[in-house]
Amino acid sequence: MSELLVVLALISSVFMGISIGASTVASAFGPVNSARSANVLRSAFLAGIFALAGAVIQGQNVADTVGSGIISGEIKVVQAASVLLIAALLVIISVLGDYPMPTAFTVIGAVIGSGLGFGNGVMWGSVGRVVGYWILIPFLAVAMGYGISKLIRNTVSREDSEKKIRLLLLVTGCYVAYSAGASAVGLAVGPLGALKYSNTALLLMGGLSILIGSWLYSPRIIRAISFDYSNIGPRRSVAALGTAAILAQVGIYFGIPISFNEAVIASVIGSGLVEGKSNVDAGKIGYTVLGWIAAFAVALVTAFAAGLILG
Repeated sequence: MSELLVVLALISSVFMGISIGASTVASAFGPVNSARSANVLRSAFLAGIFALAGAVIQGQNVADTVGSGIISGEIKVVQAASVLLIAALLVIISVLGDYPMPTAFTVIGAVIGSGLGFGNGVMWGSVGRVVGYWILIPFLAVAMGYGISKLIRNTVSREDSEKKIRLLLLVTGCYVAYSAGASAVGLAVGPLGALKYSNTALLLMGGLSILIGSWLYSPRIIRAISFDYSNIGPRRSVAALGTAAILAQVGIYFGIPISFNEAVIASVIGSGLVEGKSNVDAGKIGYTVLGWIAAFAVALVTAFAAGLILG
C-alpha cells in the first residue's frame, strides 16, 4: 500500500507540474505574442525551456516554503498526493475554460486545508506573509507597469528602435518564463518532502513536467492573455513583463510562492492603461478574480474534507 501511495504522490506531482506549465508559464509569453514578437507555438516552446532552467536553478526556496513553511509536522504521502491532485484538477479546469488561475492560490489553499484535516498545525504568520504579498501584487504591478510603460513611451522612438524593442521583449519574456518556473516548481514538488528524495531530482522532475505542460497546453492561455485582457504593443509589453519579473524574483528570494498570473495580468492592465481605461476588459478581469478566490476556497475545503476522510 505504501508503494502505491508513493506512486500516486509522484503522479499527482507530475500532473501538477503539467498544469503549471499549461497555466502559469504561459503568462510569460502572452504579451510577447500580443506584440507579434513570436508565434504561439514558438512562444510555448521557449517558455517551457526557460521555465525548466528556472525550476532547477532557483526553485528550492519556494519548495521549502510549501513543504514545511505553511503547516507544521511531517506531510504524509497520502496527504501530499491529495493536495497536489486537488490543486492540479482545479488548474486544469481553469485552463480548459481559458481563465489563467494562479496555481499558488490553489496549492496553498489545499495545503492549509489538508493541514487542518490531517491534524497538522497551520503557521498562520507564514500564511499571512504569503497572502499579504498576494494582496500587494495587483497594486504594485499596476503602478509599476503603468510607470515603466509611460517612461518607455516618452523616451524610446517607435521608428528608430522597433527591432530593438521586439528583441528586448523576447528576452524579457524568456526571463519571466525562467522566473515563473523558479516560483511555481515548488508548488508541484514542495509537498513531496516526506518521500526523502533528492531535492535536485524533485526539482528536475517538476521542471520537466512544467516543460511538457507548456508545450502541450499553454497556447490556449497565451492567446487568452494576448487578446482578452488588454490590447498592448511591444513597448507596454516590455513594461508588463519587466514588472512581473521583478515581483516574481522578490517572491522567490523570500520563498513566497507568488501568484504569477496575478502579477502578469495586473502589469498587463497597468501598461495598457497608458492608452486609457477602454483598453481593458473589466468584465473578463472581474470574473477571473472571483474565480481565483473561489478556487482558493474550494481547494481549502476539499483538501480539508479529504484529510478528515483519509487521515
